[in-house]
Amino acid sequence: MRIAIPVENGAVSAKLAAATFRIFEDDHGKIVRRNDIPCGGEGSEAAVALLEDVGADVLIVGTLDEAERKLIARAGVMPFSGVTGKAEEAALAFLGGVIVFDASNTWNACGHGHACSVDCEACAGEGFRTSGRE
Repeated sequence: MRIAIPVENGAVSAKLAAATFRIFEDDHGKIVRRNDIPCGGEGSEAAVALLEDVGADVLIVGTLDEAERKLIARAGVMPFSGVTGKAEEAALAFLGGVIVFDASNTWNACGHGHACSVDCEACAGEGFRTSGRE
């Protein structure tokens, strides 16, 4: 799984359109690789393009507006917003189940208006990636 976090000074950025993203890769709940990647553009569209390029499964960020949620949904990335603190601690919290999906968030990775899961048949039928699937 690849977890993408926009960062500012090592902390989770309040906004999606950050200059740098920290990409964490896990193996059975442990971080095995960490890379900082410059966004390479400005704005939400450039950030979402980067998420697609790196094959991000999860986005952890401070805030997202509705337009950003729609962009992220189309990219097949599961968003987790409302997160603050150090990026590595946030990634570990997600892997440990501390950061969980908010079912009231209707713009999730599939955009179908439900809490998406690993076995979301609606997503699989439309070619969206869900956690644990390619």
